[in-house]
Amino acid sequence: MEEPAGGRLRRNLNSFEVLLLTLSCLSPVVSIFGIGGDVLHQVGTGAAGLFGLGIAAAVVWAVIYAELGSAYPYAGADYVGVGSILGGWAGVVTLAMWAATVGPSLAFTAKSLAPYVTELAPGLPAGPIPFVTLAIAAAIALLGVRTGALVTGAFLAVELAAVAVLIGVGVIHPVRGPAALIAQPFAVVGGHWTAVPAAALALGALSAIYATIGGNQALSFGEELKDPHRRMGPVVIVACMIGAFATALPVILVILSARDLPAVLVSPAPFATFLASALGAWAGPALSAGVALAIFNALVASVMSYGRLYFSLGRDRLFGAAVDGLLASVTPAGVPRAATLVVTAFSLACAFVDSHILLVFMTGMLVYGWGLVCLAVLVGRRKGLTGAPGYWRAPFFPLFPILGLAMAAIFAVSDLMDADAGRPSLLLLGLVFAAALAWYHLVLKRRPGGWTPTLEEAGAGPRMVDERLDREV
Repeated sequence: MEEPAGGRLRRNLNSFEVLLLTLSCLSPVVSIFGIGGDVLHQVGTGAAGLFGLGIAAAVVWAVIYAELGSAYPYAGADYVGVGSILGGWAGVVTLAMWAATVGPSLAFTAKSLAPYVTELAPGLPAGPIPFVTLAIAAAIALLGVRTGALVTGAFLAVELAAVAVLIGVGVIHPVRGPAALIAQPFAVVGGHWTAVPAAALALGALSAIYATIGGNQALSFGEELKDPHRRMGPVVIVACMIGAFATALPVILVILSARDLPAVLVSPAPFATFLASALGAWAGPALSAGVALAIFNALVASVMSYGRLYFSLGRDRLFGAAVDGLLASVTPAGVPRAATLVVTAFSLACAFVDSHILLVFMTGMLVYGWGLVCLAVLVGRRKGLTGAPGYWRAPFFPLFPILGLAMAAIFAVSDLMDADAGRPSLLLLGLVFAAALAWYHLVLKRRPGGWTPTLEEAGAGPRMVDERLDREV
């Protein structure tokens, strides 16, 4: 196999800094006000139980990614571990699907910011907002990973304060008992309480789980984390659990604590309506400001994360020498500048596309990517490639990988039931899967020595270097 291209990222982040970046990518406020509000509209009171289910799914998600990330803490995130365990074909497929969904994901996030900005500043035109915010987010992402962690950490503090207010109001003003969590779900339709059908609950469950899972973004900063084999697992677990509870508890407490529940459920902004009824009219604009800041913070952290993914594209020589060298170049400060700019340009192009089309392209990633990750952990433990001494090790093996594969199957069925977004997404990403597989067999596999992900820092040597750095810092 050819030598990797480009430079190397600098290992100068501690666990707390990676945690800040990961939680900023997760952005509980974005999940609450975006997906959480949508689930409330779909399934009404059933949202409480579904987000409780989301917390359980998040535990499985966290355990799987903690084991994979501890064994393979690299900037390429999922694909390095998947490709090293299952073979080069699986790594290329995983990388291609992530790389293809990066632009739509960032563009969708930037476009979701526009309504909140125009609400706070009604005179601003909405059209340019996604492009301006993407450009500003990229500028911050290029400052350096430690500076970016500090900036996103400051924004994250404001975001978590907003979540704490939501949770606090819900805890102080309970109206219904815990039995509401398991009661027959009802929604308000045409001004009347109506039982929620099973099909709506199935799609709502998929959305609730998607909102509460996370923490795997930490893997993208694995080559900048000190002693990553020891620290990555706990970072993923903590990030995932904080994100899951910070997302699910406000949704559950709104159902249990809203005095005028029908008004909250039919409101286009249910959480703002809930807070305004409890705290007064001033809470609505304050909440909009908090949501806008949270979305922007998620955008900054995500640009940083995806820039490192594209860096690994070049480092692992997926293309020709010129493109690989450009993507894998690193500034003296340790920033993958070219890769970050390519990600930003891709996202700016996607911002011209309708939000629904972007969403259609993204949703199937949970089926393909998650399924391969679970299979990799199942196979990796049996081969001794994950869960080794000194790495984070999932308990009760093989329980969690099997539960994860069951989750992937449920996601697939739910997507197939959704003719509007889920089914087209499975088809589109299936085409990406097939194209990546063809590229691997026709190009990469035919190179001298074949192709596998680069593992520059595996083994005892790097572990000792990391420990020496820890003593010096």
